[in-house]
Amino acid sequence: MGRFQIAGLGLAVSVCICAGCSRDVSDPFALAPATPYSTWTPMKGGGLVSSRYCNTVLPPMFESSALSIAEIIDITLQNNPSTRQTWALARSAAAQYGQSLSPFYPNIGFDGSYLRSKGTFVDFTSPVAFYATQAGPDMTLSLTLFDFGQRTSNALAAREALYYADLNHNQEIQNVIQQTMDDAYQYLFTLAVLRANEANLENAQMSLDAANQRFSLGLAALGDVAQARTQFLQSKINLTTQKQNVEDAFARLATDMGLPASLKFKVQQLPEQVSADPLIASVDQLVSDAQAQRQDFLAALANMRSKEALLLKAKRATLPVLDSSFDVGHYWFQGGVQEPDIHWSMTFSLTFPIFNGFYYTNGVKAAQANLEASQAELLKTELSVVEQVTTAHMGVQTAAMNLGDSYEYLKAAELEFQIAMTSYKAGTATILDVMSAQSSLADARSKKAKAQKDWFASLAAIAHATGALCSTPDEGR
Repeated sequence: MGRFQIAGLGLAVSVCICAGCSRDVSDPFALAPATPYSTWTPMKGGGLVSSRYCNTVLPPMFESSALSIAEIIDITLQNNPSTRQTWALARSAAAQYGQSLSPFYPNIGFDGSYLRSKGTFVDFTSPVAFYATQAGPDMTLSLTLFDFGQRTSNALAAREALYYADLNHNQEIQNVIQQTMDDAYQYLFTLAVLRANEANLENAQMSLDAANQRFSLGLAALGDVAQARTQFLQSKINLTTQKQNVEDAFARLATDMGLPASLKFKVQQLPEQVSADPLIASVDQLVSDAQAQRQDFLAALANMRSKEALLLKAKRATLPVLDSSFDVGHYWFQGGVQEPDIHWSMTFSLTFPIFNGFYYTNGVKAAQANLEASQAELLKTELSVVEQVTTAHMGVQTAAMNLGDSYEYLKAAELEFQIAMTSYKAGTATILDVMSAQSSLADARSKKAKAQKDWFASLAAIAHATGALCSTPDEGR
């Protein structure tokens, strides 16, 4: 009875250990994002929950109605293959974490056997053949009682690897969002440049008409007409080339959204006037925010913790392991004979390696090197985060200043062109004055469109650099 009491105590201890992680083993996918377009976030109490931020329904009339940037992002997150890949990797890591918890549970097996054998024995001087039959079931229960934390360190490493995969998925969502926003703003920029080129062509036509009119009246030389026509043809070529640029930008945006480039849809235009407010936090504050929010930085931290746990596992690999097993069964034999009662056996074993060709020593060295590599990767990621935040901070301020100046530049260029055209028609200015004013106006229109695009792109860049894109609510809310 004493042996049964010891086995029962070991089983009770094992059940207590496993109670807190039974859900993780049976449903490890609960620890990964729910969909390819969902972010994962740790919650209070050490538990995990999959969230559905940034998840909206695909607009049913997206081919006929103009899509906002938010709708474009929603479509992208539901179709982009990059997030599907990181989502699958996160689910794989979740399943591997569930596997790492299995050694905490008893291992129960069933063995049913049927044995039919033939033998020979010698009866006095002649051999006599005989047959024997044995059949019956066996149930085996085995459980590791104590292993000096080897299972724990392995499970901890797998859990941190799961966090690493989950956080990388979160970062990929933010990368996809930023890339989509950049390509959307680039597409809108090409459309704005196209409209500017159309206006430039109209101005070139006005200049050509004025030159032809003055030439017909004998008030201008043929060279004026030639220069005006050259400017007109150059504007026409620019317009044709820009149409190709628009198609290229549209194709990139459609690809980001996981849609074929041949499927046409409309995008809401940027406003004509944008008020730029460059008031943002200091670089130090933004870097601090990035260290708390950047998913790739947090993933690098999780990867380092995983490598620390693997190093601990490698160091514990040479420690003793206490195992137990219990076998119970019943056999039937030839001729209807059977055991009078069930048979059982109980085993306790203590094992540990003494020498294995320096296998475990080299395992510790490899784990230590992997830990140092993860620490270097963490430092590399942190330096990259600081660099991105610093450049994005300056980018917002630069874009704000350029946006305001571009509006003033456009107003001045429009006035210059009007004065030059009026003066040329009155004979007080040359065609060169008109061409110069026309070129300045074309440049001002292009710079205004680029300044607007740069302003919106700089906001997306600083949000991405600080990890604020698609951020989740605070845990306490």
